[in-house]
Amino acid sequence: MARDPIDRNLLRLEGRRFTTKCEAQVASIRRADTMREVARMSSMPVPPSLYEEYTARDAAREVLTAAEDRVRELVHEQIQGWLRAEPIAQDKIKKSLLDSWANLTGSVGHLRPWALAKLAAAEQSRPKD
Repeated sequence: MARDPIDRNLLRLEGRRFTTKCEAQVASIRRADTMREVARMSSMPVPPSLYEEYTARDAAREVLTAAEDRVRELVHEQIQGWLRAEPIAQDKIKKSLLDSWANLTGSVGHLRPWALAKLAAAEQSRPKD
């Protein structure tokens, strides 16, 4: 691809810049506290000039992995909160959970059915009133 030493150095510099940007995005994702924020930050498209660079693709994959992990943590926290809630408030909380999970789109959209399955499992394990 880049045979000229200057072009190689420019690609390497651009790759480092993209990797640093992805690391900052991972840190932001780990601090995010809503599904909407995580879904918005989960996509880091690799610039066309860096398609063949493994470091850039690995950095973008790390962003996606961090987003998926954060979504799983948030879903777990929400389900635990729903289980601890009073029986009267559980329907309202369940509706807010489902509304929150509607924000799981794009690169983390595949986690919505997973979250619904976790909620169904939690409903079945909950003792009857």
